[in-house]
Amino acid sequence: MAGYNIQSLYATVSSVVSNTTEAIITNIRDSLNNLPVNTNTEALPVTPSPSMDARDLRKVQIPQTKVGLGSMEGDLITMMKKYLEVVGLVFFVWLLGYFHFSVSWILLAVFIYLFRQRQRAQFKLRHHMLSEINKNEEQYIKARLDELPSWVFFPDVERAEWVNRIIKQAWPYANKYIDQAIFRDIMIPLIRGTSPALSDFAFERLDLGETPPRIGGIKVYTENVRDQIMMDVEVFYAGDAHVKAKIKGIVCGIKDIQFVGDVRIILSPLINTIPLFGALTYFFLKKPSIHFKLTDAGTLVDIPGLNDLMLVQINDIVASLMVLPNRQVFPLVNDISIGHLRWSNPQGVVRVFIIKAHDLIKADINLLGKGKSDPFVRVKAQGSAEYKTRTINNTTEPAWNEVFEFVVEHYETDFIQFEVFDEDPGADDFIGRAQFPLDALVDKEAVDTWLTLKDVKKGSLNVCLQYFGLTTQKTSLAIMEKTNSQMMRREKLSKALLVCYIDRCLNLPRSKKTRREPNPFCRIKLEGNEVKTAAFESQTNPKFEHVSQLLCGSPLHEKLRIDVCDSRSNNDVIAYFEIPLKKIYDIETMTIDTQSFPLKSLSEPLDQAFILLRLSLFILSPGRSNETRINPLPPQSPSSGSIHSTDSLLSSTTDVKSSIVLEDNKGTKSVASALPLHPSSPSLRSKSEHRSTTDKSIIISDDPDLQTTKYGRIKLGIRYTVQRKSLSVTVYSCKDLINVHEQNLPDPYIRLYLLPDFKKDKKKTKSIHDQIHPNYDELFEWGGSLADIRRQRLSLSIKNNSPLFAQEETYMGDLQIDLSNIDPEKTSVAWYALQEPNTSGGGIIKIKYDTLESNEHSTQF
Repeated sequence: MAGYNIQSLYATVSSVVSNTTEAIITNIRDSLNNLPVNTNTEALPVTPSPSMDARDLRKVQIPQTKVGLGSMEGDLITMMKKYLEVVGLVFFVWLLGYFHFSVSWILLAVFIYLFRQRQRAQFKLRHHMLSEINKNEEQYIKARLDELPSWVFFPDVERAEWVNRIIKQAWPYANKYIDQAIFRDIMIPLIRGTSPALSDFAFERLDLGETPPRIGGIKVYTENVRDQIMMDVEVFYAGDAHVKAKIKGIVCGIKDIQFVGDVRIILSPLINTIPLFGALTYFFLKKPSIHFKLTDAGTLVDIPGLNDLMLVQINDIVASLMVLPNRQVFPLVNDISIGHLRWSNPQGVVRVFIIKAHDLIKADINLLGKGKSDPFVRVKAQGSAEYKTRTINNTTEPAWNEVFEFVVEHYETDFIQFEVFDEDPGADDFIGRAQFPLDALVDKEAVDTWLTLKDVKKGSLNVCLQYFGLTTQKTSLAIMEKTNSQMMRREKLSKALLVCYIDRCLNLPRSKKTRREPNPFCRIKLEGNEVKTAAFESQTNPKFEHVSQLLCGSPLHEKLRIDVCDSRSNNDVIAYFEIPLKKIYDIETMTIDTQSFPLKSLSEPLDQAFILLRLSLFILSPGRSNETRINPLPPQSPSSGSIHSTDSLLSSTTDVKSSIVLEDNKGTKSVASALPLHPSSPSLRSKSEHRSTTDKSIIISDDPDLQTTKYGRIKLGIRYTVQRKSLSVTVYSCKDLINVHEQNLPDPYIRLYLLPDFKKDKKKTKSIHDQIHPNYDELFEWGGSLADIRRQRLSLSIKNNSPLFAQEETYMGDLQIDLSNIDPEKTSVAWYALQEPNTSGGGIIKIKYDTLESNEHSTQF
């Protein structure tokens, strides 16, 4: 009877619960069906209350959709599930009480339920967290923390210590492979092929030591990169390798080898089978730095002249093989074509005008102390191209007015590097360097700017840069004719670019006298430009796989000539090939795909001798071209109203159609004299800033204490440039400084430095004689990440340049500015009130970004 009552009770309760649940669900569905359908899928606006913080605001999401999580129906279903769970728990507890079980069973059931709920919540939270981290770690961390510490940042270049640990363990085994596969199979034939005197070159000892190379950092490109994986790797080596070579019975050795280079690795094409990519392409972005010490008989030639000549020869061999535009391809699968991976596909050409320099350091020393300098500029870009200006003797204000042109492979990462040297009979003295990233140029066509020289105390360089895209539209040739005709210089400026890929030669003739196979290399000539390939030892079918990029000024009238020479017989020409560029120009695509051409001889006809070439002709076009652009990044339009200074990323032309004039080297007119750009002289920067203040991207603010200050005021321009990772501070002028001179006016100058990390890198303005309203117009830069700069304070001290034994006050005023609120998207130009000398640490001022309209009166200064 009792069992029957229990079963009847259980059936009754189940029926009641089931009917109730069914009625609730039916009622909900009927209510939802009567609601009007709203097609707007956007979330309802949420008005934040004063008590709602940013973290609570992120959690509020009330979409208007009728289905899916977060909708009304989804919320009700979730609520019903929780309701049924609670009903089931209560029913289970009631059942235990009905049968008079102990209360411990009830507590145990509740504990199990709560523990299970906690475990499920932790699992969901962990799963959601890992899913968000997998999507974007940086966004996840920023979303979790309302305010990140200043030391937290996400660099583009990452350390790879785990790779260095793997290399260290694998180095003894890789040592044997490098010995055979690189040195003996590749290096020995290359060295023997360079000269007949090295025909018996061999390694007597080859010990790469126990110290492996080291990876400094790896940068992987993920945006706008299709069908490939591209990364840049910094490689360093300073090991204990010891190599001995034998030539003509003489043993020469090298040790203490030092190697530094940036290698680009491209894994392409991506495939759907293991190893997931078809080939590995690797090359140096620019010539690597190679140094070593000579031992044994090599010490006899270890003198500056011969040693430098040897390093030049080694760098030329490396450049002909592995420096842009040449590259090495290592296939990973057999059934895929990889020939196109060796070809060069440039994006454009940059024309660089070296105009003049200002206030260079004095590197020469004479009997009376510091003299002047004999400066010249070495300019280079990614790849092996490097140019040098002429030397201007005995000056710190040189004017060169010279122009150079570079082919651009990847403008997203390439930059133009300028290095200024003082020419001396021995080693040249370094007097400054600067860089200009090309991604700040491609959308502007022309930029005229002053670059602050780094790694020296002072000096700036005036340059002008123009960018030309590449196109196959033949109408662009007339545009370039007109553009170049408006410039005056001795040499011709380029109008077109020829990319020549030499695959191989077939059936080259042997020597008539000795019947030996030649040591062939190719010499490519076009309009006075000459490029050489590497030489190969004893081959009639050499596989060069060499890429040349040749700029030409008259593509309709010039000829390409390729001489195949024999390094074994005094570089005699054994065969040659010629083709007019007009023949390539007349083709619709202006490209001749890889095909064989017959070789000719100067003395007699050649039988079945061929050269395999691929030729592409491009016409230069002002501005960026969409035809040859490779993986372009979204254009970044900087603030057009930024001050004209060495912040070169923001100085650009407003009318690039005007002519650029470059006179003879003896002339005095600047290359940018016809460009309607910002003034290029440092002394005119403040005027340029006054004109640009009408643009709302420059925020000018005044200090509220300017009218009550006793120690005067100072006008500063402060900006951080993300692309160059540098802080720029322009000191314009001072007003109403205190007079600390007993008889005359003071000679004020300003000392600047950053605290606490850059206090050793002090900057100093020039001294202005007899002034309490000095004008400086000088710009200073500190390199560092945005996180590092925001931790600093800019400290300025105004001092009187008093004589050594004069009893005069030295300090005239102090100022400290906290840089924690610096905005990389704004430029601050403001007047600041100077404080009492030696007390500014107690009154640190923030950078001021006020509205332009409320501070228009400050432009009168």
